[in-house]
Amino acid sequence: MLQLIDRSKIYFYLALLIILLSVHNTKSITFVENYFKIKEFDLIGDADKEIILSISKSLEEFYHYNIFSLNPDEVTNILENFNIINHFEVKKEYPSKIKIEFKETKILAYYIKDNKKIYIGENGKKITKVKEENGNIPLIVGTINIKKFLELKKLLITKKFKWEDFTTFYSFNSNRWDLIYKDQVTIKLPIDNLDDSLNLLKKIINKQDVIIFKIIDLRLKDRVILS
Repeated sequence: MLQLIDRSKIYFYLALLIILLSVHNTKSITFVENYFKIKEFDLIGDADKEIILSISKSLEEFYHYNIFSLNPDEVTNILENFNIINHFEVKKEYPSKIKIEFKETKILAYYIKDNKKIYIGENGKKITKVKEENGNIPLIVGTINIKKFLELKKLLITKKFKWEDFTTFYSFNSNRWDLIYKDQVTIKLPIDNLDDSLNLLKKIINKQDVIIFKIIDLRLKDRVILS
């Protein structure tokens, strides 16, 4: 989003613009036009050099735009094309610089498509390349529904599960999940009543060592099968 700057600065530059334009000669007009042309994009973020370079190239079309007439939505639309970006702020720094601060999204999981890894960011976007892969990123196998996956992730975190304790998520067309917990314990979740099932799972994990089980089956209501 584009942030507003100090109003006093805007008024100052507008006043300066009016004064200079009141001098009717070509040199004054040319000076004013050049003075307020965008000459620099200051990119501040945690992305690698390749991403920053790519963003810079995408913004080249705005060089020499008048900073007053620049439409913020045009810059926003370009930045939103970079799925790795989770949050950004755009500021006009008069007379001729645009400052952009951004943060990369957190990588939650990945899946394999056409023998390539596709990552899923916390922002809900698909990402084909990451700066550095964390070895604890879980794999999704089966039907890829990012919205459903994010809902499950939010629920797990709400129930105080540690994200790094899950290694694989099996997604089925029926909207049901199997989770591979640490030490290769398979957790079979039901289609409905996920909230209650995860509460029960948390109690089981807290009370005993789940390593002794290979499967925790919660698919049947009010019943747990341990094997």
